[in-house]
Amino acid sequence: MASAADIRVMIVDDDAEMRQLVRRMLERMGFTQIYAAKDGAEGLPLALSQHPDLIIADYEMPTMHGLQLLKAVRQEPALERTGFIMLSGVANEDVVRKAGELGADGYLAKPVTPADLKQMIDTLFRDLTGTGIDWPEA
Repeated sequence: MASAADIRVMIVDDDAEMRQLVRRMLERMGFTQIYAAKDGAEGLPLALSQHPDLIIADYEMPTMHGLQLLKAVRQEPALERTGFIMLSGVANEDVVRKAGELGADGYLAKPVTPADLKQMIDTLFRDLTGTGIDWPEA
């Protein structure tokens, strides 16, 4: 089982407050290796240099939105095993379907709760690695 502290997570969202909110949620869950980018154009090179285990990305962003980032990540051999959760204020069935087709591992609608995010991350790691996360004691 992986420790949350050993997992590298990248947050990609154009809203600075949302990046901070997600960062705080992750820190409370025990994550310590957290990277952030304001959009996909900044996030893709960061992902290529840091090789995150998980990317949590907003759908609606300027320059390179979440689906474009997801497509680019899935085309990079170095990132092929990176988990990808799409976060969005848009609960549009077409966006959810397209995210799934492009290889998103999960989709959460904003506002996201810490419990929902933690459950999604745990499920994703169980699916990707066969084991969950060894969460720190609360």
